[in-house]
Amino acid sequence: MANQERRWQTRYKIDKPVTIRDGADQHTGRLSDISSGGAAVSAIDDDTVFDEDQALELELDDVGRLPGNVVRTLDDGFAMAFDLDEEGEEQLITEITGIRSGMEFE
Repeated sequence: MANQERRWQTRYKIDKPVTIRDGADQHTGRLSDISSGGAAVSAIDDDTVFDEDQALELELDDVGRLPGNVVRTLDDGFAMAFDLDEEGEEQLITEITGIRSGMEFE
């Protein structure tokens, strides 16, 4: 799906811990929001800075691992676009809409 189309996907505000995998390294952070096309992650557990276009994998309880690339850096984290096919995006939406605590529609 084109990056322009991803911006129109419903984003869900959600404050959950997330594991960030950068190859063999892993870090913990907080998921700020998520859609079927990507996510924003903040409050990284250390001073690690991720670069644009860097390949990462997010691991979220109740959802699993989500591969993608950093699309922009934020003051306290980063935004990433997921590398999922249409079926994977549909499955992700089904899973995240099933997580009830702390979720609000943006």
